[in-house]
This record gives sequence, C-alpha cells and structure tokens, in this order.
Amino acid sequence: MTNTWLIYALGSGWGHLTRALSLGRIAATQRMVTERSRSKVKIITNSPYAQQIDNENCLVHSIPQDVGFSATCLQVQAILRETECDRLIIDTFPRGLGGELADILPELRHIPRILIHRDINPRYITAKQLRSFVRENFDMVIVPGEGKDLPLCDLPNVQHTAPWLIRNAWELSDRITMRSHILKVDQSIKTILICAGGNISELPLFGQLALQLHQNFPECAVRILAATCPQACPEALWISHHPGIECFAAADIVIGGAGYNTVYECAAVGVPLVALAFPRLYDRQKKRACKSYWVQNIDDPISENNLRDIYITVRKLLDQIEPHKHLSLPSYINGAIQAVHQIKSVNS
Repeated sequence: MTNTWLIYALGSGWGHLTRALSLGRIAATQRMVTERSRSKVKIITNSPYAQQIDNENCLVHSIPQDVGFSATCLQVQAILRETECDRLIIDTFPRGLGGELADILPELRHIPRILIHRDINPRYITAKQLRSFVRENFDMVIVPGEGKDLPLCDLPNVQHTAPWLIRNAWELSDRITMRSHILKVDQSIKTILICAGGNISELPLFGQLALQLHQNFPECAVRILAATCPQACPEALWISHHPGIECFAAADIVIGGAGYNTVYECAAVGVPLVALAFPRLYDRQKKRACKSYWVQNIDDPISENNLRDIYITVRKLLDQIEPHKHLSLPSYINGAIQAVHQIKSVNS
C-alpha cells in the first residue's frame, strides 16, 4: 500500500529543500511496522539548486525562479488543487511564501495538514496574525529541533523532534574516504571548508573569503562548497557536492552562514562552525548563530574588521585540533525519523 505526501518547500537557498528531502527520503523508503507501507513524496520548490541535487527517492516539482511572483503563486495553488494526497506538509510559512496558501488551506480540511515550525521572526507572526491562522488550519505543528522558545511553541498541537538531517549517522562514509573522494585532501592536512549554500547573491563574498583564507593559511587546505564556482575563487578550491553534511563531516573547520542546515549538520558531525549571521527577512540567523562560533555584526564578511575576527577564530580552532580526533564516525539522532512517525499518526 502506498500513500502520498505533498511537501511545500519554497525558498531561495538550500535550506527549505534540504529539510524537505530529509523528511521525504525517510517517508519514501522506510516501511512502517504499523501500516506496512511506504509513502510517495512530492516536493514543491522554487530553489535554484533543485536541478543540482539527488531527489532522494522523492518527486521534486521545481518552479523556475524566473517565472515571477504571481505565476509562482498560481502554480502552487494549481498543484495543491490537482494533487491527490494523504498528507500536506508546509515548511516554515503557514500562509505560503507569498500568501498563496491562505485561501487554499480551508478547502483542504479533509487532508491532514502539518506545519514545520522552524524559527521565524515574531514580527511576521504578529503582522500576519499567524497564531489564529495556524490554530484553525493545521492539525499538527512540528518543531524540528529549534527549541521550545519559538513564537508558536505554546499551541496545543505542537510536537518536537531532534534536528532533521539528510543523512543518518550510519550512512556517512569514514572520514578518510570522504576527505579523499569529496574534498580531495590528504588526511594529514588541516582543512577549512567554506559553505556557500545561502542566497546566490552572497556567492561572490564567499568566493573572496575563500581566496583570502587560502592566502593567509597556506599550511591548510581551503575548500569552498557551492553550486557554482565563484568568479574570484580558483577552481581548484571549489567543490560542488550535495548533501553538504558529507563535506562537513570530512572538514576540520566550517565557515558559513547560520542557516538551519549548516548549524545543525555541523553540530551533528562534531565539526566547529564559524558562523556569519546574514540578515534574512524571516529567519533569525543571529539567534541560531549563538550555537556556534559566532563572528558578530556581519554586513560584509571580507571587511577588514570581520576578516580579522574570522582569522583569529580560525587560528584558535586550528590550534585546538587534535590529531585523529575525527577518525571515528559521528553518532547522532536524526529527528526526521521521529517526524515521519508523528506525521503518520495524524488522522484525517
């Protein structure tokens, strides 16, 4: 027996899509003992990175970013009306990124509707009156490892899990294999990995940062993880690989934004993250950055003051690295597995 899950995961970076795939791949491949069934998973996304990833046994419906705001909203509404599904899962934005779900959700009361409540700006919650909207339109709210102080955490239908990760601990290769095959770095060389997985507009800044670190830490291997190679960055430093957690697990230090996946994936594999909290309209990266080595007040990561702070932090971390510290495989809980069980428990 197969049922269908439809996941709404609109957003401009890697984050929403990776989180949706973390959940979808478990639902699509794990046979549940109680129902003896797998789920067919369809993900709606407008991420520019959608064509560069493995679909992880999910069907990914990619809406091109260049179709425009109104056309995107209309496409989403059409997909929701035309797709027969047993579960509707909305990532982060209860009303949709453009408010396009506000009129649709009341029409879908016969389908269990689940909101994934990642941390979000409280001003947005208040401005759009989301407390009453979520209470009326969602059967369950799942918080994927972001704590209990989020704006909607006091609603009665809230469930919590550990952070969602796109790889379980036992799926990762050993560190030596990942370093040689993915990062293409010798095991004896300390490695700094820059993760440029946020907005495409930030890619040039990360490229210049990679070049600066390459020049100032000649004893280390510097690599930049990005969908495309930044213009200012030598191609020899560039890696295009998904999922990023496989790269993080092979590095000694990661430098990147303080988005959901970067922070929790680095924490899971036990690699220090030097976090640059970029401004976002909805996401509170500064709040999440406190869980890592936060380089504060980042407007331009390659300004003289910020570079100095990054160098100092990286040098301190390099000096603390112990030989063979990361040779053993990491051990962590993947909250996506728990979330699949929670979502299957929601009754029509």
